[in-house]
Amino acid sequence: MSAGAYTTSYRHDQRLVRSMAMRVWVVLLVAVVAYLPWVVSHKSAFGIELSKHALLNMNMTQVNIMLIVTVGALGLNLLTGYTGLISIGNAGFFALGAIVASTIGGMKEGWPELPFPVVVLAAGVVGAVVGALVGLPSLRIRGIYLLLATLGLHFVMVFLYLKFQVKWFGFGGIQFVTPASLFGFDLNTDIRWYYFLLGCVAVSFLLTKNLLRTRQGRAFAAVRDHAIAASMSGINVPRMRVTSFAISSFMITAIGAVYVWYLGAASPDNFTLLFAIQFIAMIVIGGEGSLVGTILGAALWSLIPNALIAFSEMAGGISPSVNRTITTWQTQITNIIFGVLILVVIVFNPSGLAGLWAKLKRAVVRWPYTT
Repeated sequence: MSAGAYTTSYRHDQRLVRSMAMRVWVVLLVAVVAYLPWVVSHKSAFGIELSKHALLNMNMTQVNIMLIVTVGALGLNLLTGYTGLISIGNAGFFALGAIVASTIGGMKEGWPELPFPVVVLAAGVVGAVVGALVGLPSLRIRGIYLLLATLGLHFVMVFLYLKFQVKWFGFGGIQFVTPASLFGFDLNTDIRWYYFLLGCVAVSFLLTKNLLRTRQGRAFAAVRDHAIAASMSGINVPRMRVTSFAISSFMITAIGAVYVWYLGAASPDNFTLLFAIQFIAMIVIGGEGSLVGTILGAALWSLIPNALIAFSEMAGGISPSVNRTITTWQTQITNIIFGVLILVVIVFNPSGLAGLWAKLKRAVVRWPYTT
């Protein structure tokens, strides 16, 4: 009886899909994500009508936002989970993406109007340059001091964004009036945006996965585990840290440009400190150093507020006071749930949702020999 999945060669070990079970899971996952827009839009699955409570009050806009923050969380996990450098500057890089997108995206008469894919790539390049500069302090400082340095970046970028917005667009915020178009295909509906953003998540996941399997990616992990040992083995530790910051910032700034274009408008309220902190919470809940865990953490983080609303509406039929209480204190209750969830993960399961999934998978594969 097979008790697990084993590889018999280096070529086999390097495959992304290494077993028939993984192939089945991939096919099922593709089918689910392809069918999801129909389920959410029509509130129906295979001809069975679904209530909004069964869908946890989710709509396509919220699903698309979830995909956007997933890419941002993947970028942060590459930096924090795989290189061991903590950062709280995600919102600042999102703001930088908004500045670049509005500058070269034709949002003002007489300004450059480059194609949408070029704007996104340009935002990523600018983010990589800024990220490399921000990564320079990581050569000297660690831990809480590096966190404070990136916190300073957050406030600097939000301030620069506010000055940029007020000078060129006024106090009302930046309006992204030019529609996003991908090779002549207009992204003018939530479903079209969904498939584009799903492609962004897939590309980000696969590129990050492959990067981590290269010598560069293994060097990131070595720097995270023990910088002195990594240096003694011939790894250029300063270069690895700066490179990790640059790659992570490229991903975050590029998806930041997509984010504001999808919203159609941007203001400093879109780049709050709470918005930055939620990315750290996603990778803690999902599991640091796990790409699958990052996706699970982002999904759970996006689902909880809507699930709370659904529960409130369902409880209203039984106890109006419960519905009234949850509606009144929804934000506070949501923050409490998030805080408790983070504490439970840190104390009882530091590997997060990814570790829990791995334990369940091992238990199923090795049954009945598991204890």
